[in-house]
Amino acid sequence: MTTPAASGPAPVPDPWRLLDEASTILAVHAHPDDESLSTGALLASLAASGTRVVLVTATRGEEGEIVAGAIEPGDTRALEEIREAEIAAATAALGIAERHWLGTAPALAQASAPRRFRDSGMRWVREGLAGPADTAGPDSFSLRPLDEAVGDLAALIESVRPDVILGYDDEGTYGHPDHVRAHHVAVGASARTGVPLLEVASTLPQVPGSDPRILERDHPGTAETVRRAVDSYRTQLTVVGDADGGIAIRHVGGQDDVVLLRTGLHARG
Repeated sequence: MTTPAASGPAPVPDPWRLLDEASTILAVHAHPDDESLSTGALLASLAASGTRVVLVTATRGEEGEIVAGAIEPGDTRALEEIREAEIAAATAALGIAERHWLGTAPALAQASAPRRFRDSGMRWVREGLAGPADTAGPDSFSLRPLDEAVGDLAALIESVRPDVILGYDDEGTYGHPDHVRAHHVAVGASARTGVPLLEVASTLPQVPGSDPRILERDHPGTAETVRRAVDSYRTQLTVVGDADGGIAIRHVGGQDDVVLLRTGLHARG
């Protein structure tokens, strides 16, 4: 299961057909909560249909801000411990029984010592371009050697044997450096193992179905499941209520957003 490295994702003209036919999928995400915010409805739908859904998360979200009042007075746990508990609750709600941390076996390259990829944080370098936070160190996910993470993900692929990998496109949802790095890691591991990568579109067209390069699908019946998963992340966001096409939330920074119950996948041919 080896192929030469590639600079970009291989052609996938019909991503939904590949996903429908897959018995095992491996979802690659950067932080706890990304799996629910970016792909919650899709993963819940897959799990409910009997597809084996495996999740790998690169970091524990150590640099995330905290919603005021989300942590009880006297709770002395480090933020990463709290976010580990949050992702456990969220993935249970989504029906995901298998999850791993990148850098921890089996998501660890052979003969490598266990490693921990730290949340890079984020700052805006200029309008439209995000970079790691000023506090990011050499152990941050976006700053560590790319080959390390690619090797770790390839090892997990060899262990799990997924039919497809599900990851971000090159925009990384909103340009977070860890999301962009996760995209490049998934591209590299896909090329190394030969397992096709399906890219979730960061932005859906305003008129559904108007962009032939993005194939969209609704996930009916997933609203309550996604709401429970998203609500698990009390340190990061607040569930506001229902919204047209999804769940209305408010991020820790005060930004209003909608967790969509619809997914677009890139068709590349």
